[in-house]
Formats: sequence, C-alpha cells, structure tokens
Amino acid sequence: MSSAPDLTSRAPPPSDRGPLSASLLDALCCPRCAGRLRAAADGCLCQACGRLFPLVGSLPCLVDDPELWRTAWQGQLRSYARAIERRVARIHEEAEAPGLIARTRQRLHRVAAGFSEQRRTILSLGEVLGGGSDPALAAAIPDQLEDPGEVAILRCYDNIFRDWAWGQRECDLTMSLIGPLIPRGLDRIAFLGAGSGRLAVDAHQDRTPGRTLALDVNPLPLLVAARLLAHHTVTLPEFPCDPISEDDVVLSRTLVCPFPVRDGFSLLVADGLRPPLPAGSVDAVVTAWFIDVARTDLRQTAAAINRLLRPGGIWVNVGPLRFQAVLSRAYTSEEVLEIVAGGGFDLTTQRREHVPYVDSPAGGVRRTDAVLLFCARKTAEARPVELPEELAPWIADPLAPIPVTPELVMLGRRTMFVTRVLAMIDGTRSIVDVAREIGRAWGVDPAQVQRQLRGLLGSPPG
Repeated sequence: MSSAPDLTSRAPPPSDRGPLSASLLDALCCPRCAGRLRAAADGCLCQACGRLFPLVGSLPCLVDDPELWRTAWQGQLRSYARAIERRVARIHEEAEAPGLIARTRQRLHRVAAGFSEQRRTILSLGEVLGGGSDPALAAAIPDQLEDPGEVAILRCYDNIFRDWAWGQRECDLTMSLIGPLIPRGLDRIAFLGAGSGRLAVDAHQDRTPGRTLALDVNPLPLLVAARLLAHHTVTLPEFPCDPISEDDVVLSRTLVCPFPVRDGFSLLVADGLRPPLPAGSVDAVVTAWFIDVARTDLRQTAAAINRLLRPGGIWVNVGPLRFQAVLSRAYTSEEVLEIVAGGGFDLTTQRREHVPYVDSPAGGVRRTDAVLLFCARKTAEARPVELPEELAPWIADPLAPIPVTPELVMLGRRTMFVTRVLAMIDGTRSIVDVAREIGRAWGVDPAQVQRQLRGLLGSPPG
C-alpha cells in the first residue's frame, strides 16, 4: 500500500480547457443576483453586485457565500482528520489486545493503514480549500464529529469508486435509462448534484451537447473528478461493506478516467437549487439520486428546475424517493408525478426500475434501488415558489444579533468549546461581538475567529 498520496499525472491536461473560459462565463451568472460574470484574478467577479467567486483548485466556486462555504468545509475536513486519527489509534490498540489470532491482528493493522492512507490523500486533495487559521485558534476549534463515517465530506465516498474504479456495468445501466430521453446535440445540459461526475461525463460523451455543467457542493468528489478529467490518477483506499474475504477488507484503488473527455464539460462548486445559471438558459436538466436528498420541498425543487429550462426544455430524473423530510413532504411516486405535472411540465415518460447501487464487487452486501424514472417537458413557466433563505440572517449579516435557538443549545452540548461560545450568545450579541471577545481572550485575530464562527454556525450537516 502506498505510503504517500498517488496524485501523479499521466499526461498534460489539454490547453484549451481553462476553468473560466469566455464561453463558460457566458453560460453562468451570479448565484445571488443573476448578474453577468467576468474573469478576475483567481476566479470571476459579478459585474452587478461586485461579489468575487474564487477558484478552488481548478473548480469555480459559485455558491452564495464562497467564504462561508470554504470555512465550513475546512471545519469538516479538520473534523474528519482528527476523527480518523482517533479511529486509527483505537484500531491499533484493539490489535494489541490479548487473545487475538495472528490473522485478526494483521487484518486490524491493514485497516488502520488504509485509514491512514485515506487521510493523507484526502488532506492532500483538500489543500486547495486553504487553512490559514491562527494555530491557537485552529487547536481550539472543536471536533464536530466522533465518527468519521458521519462527516459530510465522505458522504459520496463509495460513489467515487463506482464512478472511476469498478462500476462500468452500473454506470452503463444508468446511462441506458437516461440516455434515450436526452436528444443528441443540445446546446446546454445541467446535472444537479453530480457527485464525482461519471454520469454527467457519460452523457456528455454520448449525447454530444455543446456544454455540460455538473454541479455539486461537496468538494471531495468534485476534486477527485477534476484531477481525473485533467489526465491524472488518484489512489484511494476502498473499505467494502461486509468484505467477502480478508483480501477485500481494504483495497487500494487507482482511479482513472478511461477516455478523453470532449470539450465543453465543466465541474462547478454550486448549489443545484440556487445554480449560477441564467433563467431559461438550459435545454435539459438531469437529477440522478438528487430529489430524495434535496433539502427543500419537491415543489420548490420543481420550480427551480423549471426556471432554468428554456421553453420546451426537458427534466430527466432517476432515483429513489427516500426523502429526508417531515412526513407531509415524504411524497409517494404518484404525488411526485402530480407535483411535476402541476409545475409547468408535461410528463412524457414515467416508470419504475430496479437498479443496483454502489454494488462493489468486493462487498458482501448487495443494494438495489427502486428508482422513479421520468422525463418531463417544460410547457409553461412555473409559479414562483419561495426558497428558504440559505443562511440565517445572523450568519449572512455578522452585525445582526444571534438568537438563542434549540438547535444551538443542542450544538453546545457537543464540546466545552462550543458551550463557551454559546454562553456569550444572549440574543443581543452578534458574531462580530463574540469574535471580538474570543479574540481578546485568546490573543488571536478577531477576523479569523469571525470566519470560524460563521463556518461553525453555518456548517453543512454531517
């Protein structure tokens, strides 16, 4: 097993695929005000509101608040790294327990080595997120999680192997479902919640659109895909669920894109429900395993997709309906189809399929998803549906007072650090006020504390 991250290059990336080419900027807009974007140093700038959207490595970061996004994911990365350290230490300790047979002891040490390799590679990929915190402040920021398996940055980890290691059959099957529904040679296609991007890449290759835009907010799968599409390889350990033999407990996988990708494909750090795409600018929107995890009501999701599409544009969906929501929003397939039809769409295809999902050849567990496949053509403009504010007002505006909420009380129970921070929240102090007091007490820059507080209070769920 490799002792250092394998991020080697196989060939120089093509010279005509800059992350922010003029043609790509023409296809984008500001996610906050829909203003036009122009190239700027290390990113792009909205010509209307003046907000700067930076690059994260080679990825344009086009979320509402890039600084908050970066800070929140830095916290996720830090929590992951610390949790993995603890897990490796516990595994080594368990391996030294008396009474174990030698084979068991060897297996435990292999798993620990695999987690250490995973940590090195993920931290190497995550360097583009930046750090920059004062060491005293970084040491004091709490771990958000005890179990690294719960951290948001690993949410699509197994999908990376399906996309770029062993999952050709699964990828081909999904493509066989959506491909016939997408006309060839469209101008623009958008994939919302694209993950590590294989389905979007396959559709770009097979359906030959002029431009394919693959959006997601989770940095890890995007960073892996960006390296692979730039003709590099990435080596990551896979930990199959219920491995079928001792050889399959941990597997070092070399990920590679097996073919050159046509021009016109772009990965974007962007929210699929607040995409940086002008209204009426997209010919097709594809949502694969997306509407079940989208955090808004399906009526809002459908309205957001309708807004993106040109008249006559199509929405292709494939995925399960395991909604993470209150019961009244846990829609059945019949309710989903009624909502779509009532949102300015004409359903042209609708059926159920059973498909394997992340079916690792080394795992002893076989998952099959009952997915709803539909294609809907935009026939009318959907009525506006208000989306909830992405950020609480006291996070969007650091001068606004922070209210005492039950969610913050629960958060405060996790660590002594957070409890100390929350002890300063009395319904009148702002983030700036809290940062100033902590900075003075710890002897660190209040501006850095302010960034970390915004990341802590607005961090993505684990």
